Order: sequence, then structure tokens, then C-alpha cells
Amino acid sequence: MFCPKCGKETDASGKFCQWCGADIGSVPLPAAPSPITPEEEEGPDIGVYAGLGRRFVAFIVDFIIIVLFDLVAMTMLGLTRGVQNSYFYFVQKIPVETLTTEGTMGALLGSIIAAYGMLLIVIPWLYFAGFESSRSQATPGKLLMHIVVTDMIGNKPTFARVTLRHFAKFVSAIPVFLGFLAIGLTQRRQGLHDLIAGCLVLLQD
Repeated sequence: MFCPKCGKETDASGKFCQWCGADIGSVPLPAAPSPITPEEEEGPDIGVYAGLGRRFVAFIVDFIIIVLFDLVAMTMLGLTRGVQNSYFYFVQKIPVETLTTEGTMGALLGSIIAAYGMLLIVIPWLYFAGFESSRSQATPGKLLMHIVVTDMIGNKPTFARVTLRHFAKFVSAIPVFLGFLAIGLTQRRQGLHDLIAGCLVLLQD
């Protein structure tokens, strides 16, 4: 043990410190640390975690709704031309000069990037991030399956957090969707994208 007065290590069997002579017989030994239970290591219990099956069904519902939004956007924003251009050029091998008014590769690629960027990136991002950071904390698919997205302590996530979660799904998809399969393997039912963004998906009360 160590002497409480001089701090040097001394013989625990003696009553006095062999260095400074201080009385160490009456000094209480430090209490042993209490064992940490698994629950304490994992944090407080904040709810029931949603499993892979329930979340997959919610995703299918949301995917169908996003496709409908995409169809509306194609009509209202004039994105149909960009989708058609990609088909005509890459599949039908139609020359660039006949596909755009400018007749240039830059104009062709611009129409394709604008169309697919809006349909595959912007609309899904606003859909998931908007709904999951709202008061409901859930997309329509998640509401149907009675699940919500929270931060790590069960509170409503911010728009920035669910934005990170959404784009981290691209990481979860590489390779062969292993990051999504982690939902069925981790104790808190978190996919890789949930771990990256610090989110949980819980059953709604």
C-alpha cells in the first residue's frame, strides 16, 4: 500500500510507514469499484429496438412512395428528357448531335446528370431527412410499421444527423449490403449507417 502522508509504497502489514513514520494502521483501504453490469456499459434502456424485418418492410413502402415522387418530378421539372437521353445514347447508340439542341456532349451529360441527380439523390435525401427530423421522426413507411428514428439517447434527431444517416446508407450498401445486414447482428439493431450517424430505430410506443 502507499502512505497517505508521503505517498511512498510501504509494507501493508505494518502499522507505521517505514519511510516517514506516519500511522497507516487506521487509514481505510479504498473501496473496490463496483462491478459494471452489461446494461450500464451499453447505456440506459430507452426502448425496444426495431428489427431487420420490420425496417425492410418500411423501406419497401418508402421506396414505392419515392418512385411516385420521382414520376411527379419528372413531369413537373422536365426531367424526362434527361432520362430519355441516357437511354437513347447509351443503349440505342444515337449520335449526340441529334439528342440536344446544342448538339454537344456537355449538353447531353448535363441533362442526364440533372435528371438522375434529382431523382436518385436529391428527392430521396429530402424525403428521408425531412420526415425523420420532423415531429413524427418517421417516414410514411416507418409510421406504418410503428418505428421511429432517434439519436443515441432517444431524442428527435436533427436534420444534419439524419442527412448523415441517409448518405451513410451508400456505405452500408458496399459490399453486398453488409452494412444493412448488421441490423440483424448488433445488439441495438443498428446498421452501419446508424452507427456512423449515431442513430437508433425504435418501436413506437
